[in-house]
Amino acid sequence: MGMTRRIVPAALLSLVAAVLAVVVLPTAASARPASTRPGKLHLQTVPPLGGVVVKVDGQVARSDAKGRIQVRVRDFVDLEKRLVVPETLISPDRKVVFDRFRGNVDAGVRGKVVELGLRTSRLVSWSFIDRFGRAVPPDRVTAMRLRSNTGEIHDLSGPELAQPRWVAESRTQQGPQGLASKQLYYVVDSAMVDGTSVVNRAGQKFVPWEQQAWVVQLLFFRVSFTATDMFFTRQVGDGIELTRADGDVERLPFGRDGTALVPDLPRGTYTITVFGGGVSFGRPVSISKDQVVSLTVISAADLALVTLAVLVVAVGLVLLGRPHLLARLRRAGTAGKRDRPRPKHRRRLPTRRAGSRPRHAPADEDRPPAAVRGGIALLLLVAALAGTLLPAGDARADVGHRRADPSSATAPVPVLAYYYIWFNPTSWNRAKIDYPLLGRYSSDDVEIMRRHVRMAKSAGINGFLVSWKHTPQLDERLAKLVEVAREENFRLGIVYQGLDFARTPLAFDTVRTDLSFFATRYATDPVFDIFGRPVVVWTGSDRFTPTQIRTTVGGVRGKLLVLGNAKSLEDVESSQGVLDGQAYYWSSVDPVAGASGRKLAEMSRAVHQRGGLWIAPVTPGFDARLVGGKREVPRREGDTLRASFAAARLSQPDAIGVISWNEFSENTHIEPSERFGAADINVLADLLGVRVDVDVPVDSSEPGGPHRGLSAWGALLVTGAAVVLLPLGVLLQRRRSPTAARRGRPTDADPPGSPTDL
Repeated sequence: MGMTRRIVPAALLSLVAAVLAVVVLPTAASARPASTRPGKLHLQTVPPLGGVVVKVDGQVARSDAKGRIQVRVRDFVDLEKRLVVPETLISPDRKVVFDRFRGNVDAGVRGKVVELGLRTSRLVSWSFIDRFGRAVPPDRVTAMRLRSNTGEIHDLSGPELAQPRWVAESRTQQGPQGLASKQLYYVVDSAMVDGTSVVNRAGQKFVPWEQQAWVVQLLFFRVSFTATDMFFTRQVGDGIELTRADGDVERLPFGRDGTALVPDLPRGTYTITVFGGGVSFGRPVSISKDQVVSLTVISAADLALVTLAVLVVAVGLVLLGRPHLLARLRRAGTAGKRDRPRPKHRRRLPTRRAGSRPRHAPADEDRPPAAVRGGIALLLLVAALAGTLLPAGDARADVGHRRADPSSATAPVPVLAYYYIWFNPTSWNRAKIDYPLLGRYSSDDVEIMRRHVRMAKSAGINGFLVSWKHTPQLDERLAKLVEVAREENFRLGIVYQGLDFARTPLAFDTVRTDLSFFATRYATDPVFDIFGRPVVVWTGSDRFTPTQIRTTVGGVRGKLLVLGNAKSLEDVESSQGVLDGQAYYWSSVDPVAGASGRKLAEMSRAVHQRGGLWIAPVTPGFDARLVGGKREVPRREGDTLRASFAAARLSQPDAIGVISWNEFSENTHIEPSERFGAADINVLADLLGVRVDVDVPVDSSEPGGPHRGLSAWGALLVTGAAVVLLPLGVLLQRRRSPTAARRGRPTDADPPGSPTDL
């Protein structure tokens, strides 16, 4: 009985111990973190690529075709430090390198897939072709610059131009749904041949992910050179000397047809001189299209003709200055008629001795010698002729800003053209029915900007109103345009794009920040000095109340002239006092069929009542149907532009805003184009009183600026005048010298005390 009592407590103790062992011990074991235990890590490469190598804890794993990787790890503690993704060549033309993880790889302990971001590089090569698809040998290209959309630059020269090259292909970035792979692209900034770039900057785009073999098109043109006599229409000369941009000189002889043909001349500016057949002045020629260049040569026949003409003029002037010589010629003409009885009424002139002065003749000291008088007259004549023969464009090459004078209704006002710097290589692939004659350019191209400015100046345009908002790309392009305008003595204003692509107004803080940036950088720059302060037209200002406008632009109005873009008289009146004026962008009006003049005049009066600036719109036509427009305003061979200009001038504007220089989507452009040529810019030039035909500066433009000095005609006349005048002056002076010497001695004819000629 006692034994039984002792056994029962022992059994109970054993049972309790067993329960504790079952319950407590597993709990203690489970307290160890899962990250410290072995496991399997699941990775997904971004982008999904096969063959990517991962090394960890002595294990090596590769991704499958979908970029999935599974690898055993001893634990997940500090796994990022132990996990190695070496640079791997996953194919002969592609390699990868580790970029980033999404989050912490310790998350893999819970069975989640960890994203492995990769940067990829591609082995690319390139070849060169001309405009007709013919191959161009790589050794003809001396240098090339490639630029990626992330700013990576590849400068290639020499043997590098014929060798494949590794370039960055993609990189990863963090997105809302995880890592995303971003493909990179490259543009050709320059390709140098004979010292000049033969590509439009950023005009050709290549995506390494899609294209491994690049084909770069080079701008070579078929150019034929001829030379003709200045006065006669015959062909002269033995050939041309062509000086390239790198200084090399090449002689090209004329063929039997009198031409020198270059089938593949690189785009650029050359100096051309004709050798053989006479005198040829070096002429700068800018080549950017297939063309025929005709040069002028001063032949021996031209020199003889001009010399004869100058001689006739010189002799005539001398005879007019020396009447007694003319009298001698007349007497010599009558010497053979001595047998004819002399009329009784004609009185014989008294003879005089050498050195004596005619009784009633004016003293020689009272007038300069005849040779001097004739020389002065001849030089004045030659100067006048040379002045008229200067190139017509040169006289207007410095057409610049003209400040409006509000006190004079007839004073000239600045003419400003709306200018767009938004064009990228792909911009010309959509919503276009016309293209510029300068080619489908990129707004990054400084040379394009320079040509635009020079064409605009030659037409009488004083400045551009540049479409802009504060982005890195547009800031860079604006800075380039400012430098070009500074060099060309050209003015700029700003059209601040306060609407996004969906025509929704930008936030007030964005507008305020952008205008503050512009004011800080350009408020004191003379390039923007049109009315004392930079002009900024705020597109979208008509969407806001006066209070909102005042709050947004109040901080910059002392530095800038902020104009609105009101579209009605009501909008003008509502914004009075909070803006410095209005610039109406009215491109879709038909000034021929409508009554636009009355509306512009009413808006102008409302603006001027508060002392604001009024920029009146002028447009050559309109067609925005490819970008959602509903109407077309035909150009009518310039009549639309003429009617629009007349309506704008009648509104008494402080400036005229030409819509536009290069808005090719709405087809309001006046830039010379494939469809309309230079017709409208020449109409505008005529309206502005600029008597010059504006054309694309490709045949004879001078990149260094307008030509200074005499033309070939002027130089020829001056040379001929010098050749004839100097010997003639010396001859006449020698003929006068003996007489002058005798006049220095008193003669019997001189009365006592009379002064002698000195």
